[in-house]
Amino acid sequence: MEQRTFRLPLEGIDSEDKQQVSQLITRHAAIFERFVMSEFPDDRRYAYQPETFNIVSIDDKQFTFRCLTHYFEPCCDRNMHDEHHYTVAYQRDGDALVITLDETPWEVV
Repeated sequence: MEQRTFRLPLEGIDSEDKQQVSQLITRHAAIFERFVMSEFPDDRRYAYQPETFNIVSIDDKQFTFRCLTHYFEPCCDRNMHDEHHYTVAYQRDGDALVITLDETPWEVV
């Protein structure tokens, strides 16, 4: 299993204020690329679109986000965006939010 832990400094943000926490996580949308792309191991036709990252719900222990992946085909009429939703746990540790992501590539048998 390939797990990676990220520490996002709170930088004065009130960890009880879910809107501020959502904004902090959204500013770090790039950290979710390997997590999202683990569904498409070694498939260069797919690309994570961090600019589409959006938190749709959040509580004291986890948040759910949506994002798009772009699928590229040589025929331009077959290119598309797929919407994905993920729920991720987080916790506060001192002056940081800690997020651990499972980046293990999926294997389809």
